[in-house]
Amino acid sequence: LQSCIDGTLNIWKESVDIQSIKDTEIVTCRHEQFPSKITDDNLDELEIYAKVFALSGKPDDVDDAVNHVISDLGVAKLHSVIVSLPSTITEFDSNVKDIWQVMENVVDSGKAKEIGVADFDLNQLTQLREWSKIKPATNSVNLATCCVIPPDLIAYSKEHKIRLLTHADARDILDTDYLQTALSGYFTDDNKWQPSWVTRYTVLIKHRGIIKSKGYVLRCDKIEG
Repeated sequence: LQSCIDGTLNIWKESVDIQSIKDTEIVTCRHEQFPSKITDDNLDELEIYAKVFALSGKPDDVDDAVNHVISDLGVAKLHSVIVSLPSTITEFDSNVKDIWQVMENVVDSGKAKEIGVADFDLNQLTQLREWSKIKPATNSVNLATCCVIPPDLIAYSKEHKIRLLTHADARDILDTDYLQTALSGYFTDDNKWQPSWVTRYTVLIKHRGIIKSKGYVLRCDKIEG
């Protein structure tokens, strides 16, 4: 991710006058050599998977992340959206419920076929499934933290038709100190930067498991100070 950010900023700075946009409220940085829009006419042969790292823990940011990746890719719908909550969220509380309701709306509004979670233990997954209107289709587990998936989690997931996936992502995927250093080279004011969300997308060719394209979309907010 960091190399993608560095490369994008280096290309982007060649196409803009930094001074002219220093007071702009929203600045969009794109790597023009690697356009994200899907131009393939036969979208029926593709499946798009997205994983939203909800770094701020705010429900509205999850909605913003999904809308941005759909817009940037130029598609109407994703096959799957997984939400990864920040490591500070450890309980199934009202904030998690609010985030899941945003995820349910993603399905209800036709933006995704299915939704899932990342790094939920058995207790969290059970509470989510029993409470939710739209049940999680997947639970992506980090083997670096649990080494072996607990047998009770496997049994529960099998019973309730929840697919268990594995990953090696850090939950706090974008380090705030790195982000501050990276952006300070382009924006010379004294403001600090806070990552709000990161979405990683993968475009697969159906039934073949071949990756057609992949990339990141992210948002960070300037903290006045």
